[in-house]
Amino acid sequence: MKLEVSKEAAEWYIRELNLKANDSVKFFGKVYGPHGGFSFALAIMEPSRPLEMIKVEGINFYVEKSDDWFFGDKDLSITFDKERDEPKYDVTIIEG
Repeated sequence: MKLEVSKEAAEWYIRELNLKANDSVKFFGKVYGPHGGFSFALAIMEPSRPLEMIKVEGINFYVEKSDDWFFGDKDLSITFDKERDEPKYDVTIIEG
């Protein structure tokens, strides 16, 4: 599992979620939406057992080991879509 967050995406989270230096954003798997499939969500909370964590613009972005069931075979890259003024999530399945 690899997690990447662009500087521009981090700045969006800081602005929209009113984050301060050293705050943490957790990404986690969830049964979600009208189609009953799996998706991911986010929460502002401190890590306890991170599977993957990076710091961008002073903010910790991470996935917990307990969410390995969802993220274990995926890489997550979060960039910023300027036209939509929101983060763009690219999930890649890891082969092998």
